[in-house]
Amino acid sequence: MTKRNCNNRRAQGDLSLDALDVDPVEFAFLTAARYFCLSFQEPQSGAWVTAMLGSECFFPGDASAEKMRRALSVVHEMRTSRQSTFRFSNPRCEECSAIVTEHERHLLQLVQHARARRLSMMASSAMLLCEGNDTERLRAAALGFADLTGAHVRHHIVAG
Repeated sequence: MTKRNCNNRRAQGDLSLDALDVDPVEFAFLTAARYFCLSFQEPQSGAWVTAMLGSECFFPGDASAEKMRRALSVVHEMRTSRQSTFRFSNPRCEECSAIVTEHERHLLQLVQHARARRLSMMASSAMLLCEGNDTERLRAAALGFADLTGAHVRHHIVAG
């Protein structure tokens, strides 16, 4: 990870990663999603290679490659349903990666709700991510990721 500032500025709705209550699976998902987004933004970066070949580092244990594939599926379904650009923090910059953008927070909430089986709240997060477009495929992808990573009943979900 580069210890530099990408000159990205915080925007309204951005939060510090330290302020969020994320478990290891959610942190791995967020980091993987950032690498996938970086690959879409800068195809020559090869960031997707880092994520796919490092699946065991992101998701230790059984089925790490499948967990990574399902994380990519969530990002892909979200991307294809949106009209506007998804704002994300650079996973390769120490300063930037400490910030969770508002868009990332909605994505993280989607996964948290899916894992906690809060389906109506998951649907609301999906609607925000898809900008009012069809959410069926995104919700199915999130539940597929949740099925493989295990349910996680939370006392609170990332607020914002």
